[in-house]
Amino acid sequence: MSQHCLEIININGQASIQDLGRLNAQHLGFSAGGAADEFAFLTANQLISDHCSMTEPNKHQSNCPAIEITLGQVSFRANTECVIAITGANCKAKINDTVIKNWQCYQLKPHDMITFAMPEHGLHSYLAVAGGFTCQVGQKPWLGSFAQTQNEMALGFTGKPLITGSKLYCSADANDLARHMPVNANKPISSPTQFYAQHSLTLRVMPSTLFLKMSHEQQQHFLANEYTISAQSNRMGYRLQSKPEQSGSFEQKILAESLRERCLLSSPVTYGMIQLPANEQPIILMKERQTMGGYPVLGSVMQTDLFRLSQMRPGEKVNFTLINHQQAQQQLRAFYRKFSLL
Repeated sequence: MSQHCLEIININGQASIQDLGRLNAQHLGFSAGGAADEFAFLTANQLISDHCSMTEPNKHQSNCPAIEITLGQVSFRANTECVIAITGANCKAKINDTVIKNWQCYQLKPHDMITFAMPEHGLHSYLAVAGGFTCQVGQKPWLGSFAQTQNEMALGFTGKPLITGSKLYCSADANDLARHMPVNANKPISSPTQFYAQHSLTLRVMPSTLFLKMSHEQQQHFLANEYTISAQSNRMGYRLQSKPEQSGSFEQKILAESLRERCLLSSPVTYGMIQLPANEQPIILMKERQTMGGYPVLGSVMQTDLFRLSQMRPGEKVNFTLINHQQAQQQLRAFYRKFSLL
């Protein structure tokens, strides 16, 4: 297996190994992690699965670990023949000196160079291969996942951070698929730009019990605000900022002190929760969130909107609207059915 790999030749952005995360580990105090944009991650693996089906009809790899590249600026050298798929933010990738497109499969040969520039829009790009990537030879999943997270990497559980010289290992399946790939099989799919927001995103929120206890005026004040994504946002949480004139135009706070005082104890948190600190600048918890939190929670953003949010940059705008649990569950089930996960 050690001879089948891509080697990082240069990296100025960030990259990590991600799959759908360790969803049953939060009670142990560990972050779930996982791909920030599951739509792009699952599409990359679906493209590989489609090519696998030409030679192995029953082979599926929806949750095979891929490389999540944040803000591009990374180059790899192939030390094996393999078929890769690229999705997510368009980093104007090149194989050797030839510009290639996103949302498509490509064949790499030994000594080929693949480079990613900084994307004009979006944050995360995904590089997938048959059987998935690992950062160690013969690596086994930890708590059911290969996902790399900052805190767990520091403890030595999920492999070392990806830096210049790191090798991303793939199985012999990737080499076999490349050798049997039909010449005319590399057909691109349409770029699914309709999935993503353009500079502004309305996030659909399932309200919490606390939100429902707020006055109608306070609820509407929260929903009417337009928030800007802060530069302090990351994979742990997206911090939002409201305009000073929006806050100043309403005499009362969004959350009355009498309600805030009932939320002093820490409690488990989950993906997409909207926390409201004392400064009333919301924090949306993302894939590398902590496992416990003490801030009041106004609700939870539906998951498919979180995938869209993960591709948005500081300075871009979001606002909120309400949705009920049944509607959110129906949409999430429909999303996963498209990738044969239900």
